[in-house]
Amino acid sequence: MPELWLKYGETSVVVDIKYENLSAHIYPTPSADYMAELQLEDELSNMDIADNTIIVVLSVSEAVLALVDLISQRAARKDYACMAFASQKNLAKPLKNVLRKQLYPVYEATYVTLFSLLNKYKNVLCISQAKYDPLFGYCGTPTLFLRQFSPTEMNEAFYSRSNNLPNPRQKLAPLEIALRTIDNLNANSIEVVGSPKIFSLHHGTISQSFNSATRSLDLGQKTDQEKSQITIISPSEDLESHLTLCSSLNSLWNVIEMVKEGGQAALLSENSMGLGCEALEMYVQERLDIQKHLEKKLQYLEGLEQVLFLQELTRNYALGIVSTLPEYYLLKLGLVPFKSAKDCHAKALSKFGRSQKILVISGADILSLTG
Repeated sequence: MPELWLKYGETSVVVDIKYENLSAHIYPTPSADYMAELQLEDELSNMDIADNTIIVVLSVSEAVLALVDLISQRAARKDYACMAFASQKNLAKPLKNVLRKQLYPVYEATYVTLFSLLNKYKNVLCISQAKYDPLFGYCGTPTLFLRQFSPTEMNEAFYSRSNNLPNPRQKLAPLEIALRTIDNLNANSIEVVGSPKIFSLHHGTISQSFNSATRSLDLGQKTDQEKSQITIISPSEDLESHLTLCSSLNSLWNVIEMVKEGGQAALLSENSMGLGCEALEMYVQERLDIQKHLEKKLQYLEGLEQVLFLQELTRNYALGIVSTLPEYYLLKLGLVPFKSAKDCHAKALSKFGRSQKILVISGADILSLTG
């Protein structure tokens, strides 16, 4: 019996599946090319990050925070007197923890206050994590900036989608709007590929670095693996992908094509910080009339696409989850709660047949998979 260890929040859990029931275990290919700290230092020295710069941190993945730490240390060694960091309020705590040894200010910015703050500095640098995004296709500075600081353009991007299905790895109308918007921002960016270890850094204008990062991201493992009736899915080791349901659902959407229609997909998703977005919270509390919201084209709510994806895909798939979230919430969202990974595949085999093969996918937030 193979012993598979999958990430579940800050811990790992074992999934015991008999050899005859294991179709495959797909995971990100380990790379000898991850950047060491000295390589990162060299890369930063070539970026010419000057004094009088404000750094807008759009992600708090382990890789991004490690990079921020290196940048702040380098700035301190160079005696930079006018450097600052800014982030959305819900990202500020981990950012402040990383920067606690430095004297540089960390501003909690909103879409109302950010732009006046940026105008006080000569240079603007954004830092984000490159991933896949089910609405925009890809995630990075253009999409995260829209989500956090450009509500009007975010609204436009959401209503420009062509359907209510997740579209990871597709460069469609929402992404075009994000790129068009970000071109008006006089700033550079660093896009990080790989987390918790950094595979590559991409620096330049926001559009240049974002496009370069997406090409690098797509070098991740692809597969010709057949679709499966039963699939167990886990995000990567990066804790950011495990903290909330909103963030961990992206791992499910990224590989849903590997699940046969009518099959079961189960997500290991601890979600220690809860649902993670306004739309999911309103929906489980029965305060969101999704049809009315769409018909009247009301303002985009964070995570609104997650509600649509759940409504659409629970019609064709049995979507399950192992989570610490209350069962009441999960059932409201159409998710079948399981007590453990063992409970999940045991019930799946009981439903689909004892000889059924199970596909296991770990690191689903950073894999590029198509069925």
